[in-house]
Amino acid sequence: MVNYIEVYLDTTAPATPTLSLDGGSSFASDLLVDCAIGTADGETTGYMMKIWGTGIDTLYDTKIQATEEASDWITYTPTKQIKITDVNELKTISVRLRDQVENVSGTTTETISYDSTKPVIQTSLPDVDRISVDTAKNVVNFTFQVDSPFIEYRVKVVNSYGAEEVAGTPIPTTNGSINTSGTGTFDTTLNPIPVTIYGADLQTASSGDTTKIIKVFVREFEGADWTS
Repeated sequence: MVNYIEVYLDTTAPATPTLSLDGGSSFASDLLVDCAIGTADGETTGYMMKIWGTGIDTLYDTKIQATEEASDWITYTPTKQIKITDVNELKTISVRLRDQVENVSGTTTETISYDSTKPVIQTSLPDVDRISVDTAKNVVNFTFQVDSPFIEYRVKVVNSYGAEEVAGTPIPTTNGSINTSGTGTFDTTLNPIPVTIYGADLQTASSGDTTKIIKVFVREFEGADWTS
């Protein structure tokens, strides 16, 4: 018979919780999203996890809700599938871990966008097809409209018709150009946005005497991909 006991005191929360959505993708092409959840701890026996976030289909798994308070602790697994809503928006997903003696980790959060339909951008014909930097012939005007609301637009010079936003060069407004970029809440289905570009600004964006390809890019919501 012994006259003592041994108890391990554990006050350390699960270390470095991690979360990856669909392999680190920024865009979800499906409503079912794969969550990869990890920790720096080598042993995870008895661990629990809590998942919550915006844009989650709360009926798919009732233990995963919009807020931390409404969500339940569930058995920790390194992979977990959640379902997001079909609303075009940025989804924000958060995870916390808890060990077998209920030490709770910090929160790790990741975002992923869902967009079921890409907006269609339509530009008008320019009022002239050749400009210079001379004050008499130094400006071109056109309009563009989009078939759905958006929050940001950029007008850029690109090297090819299929170029993406990241490859374009912004057109400055130093010499008077108007509406070459903008942020806010836009719905141009009835009122197109007029764009004015001056030759000196176009020259700053892309020097040399040649035909310039000018593209309009829009973003529907925060975190969404740019569309042209």
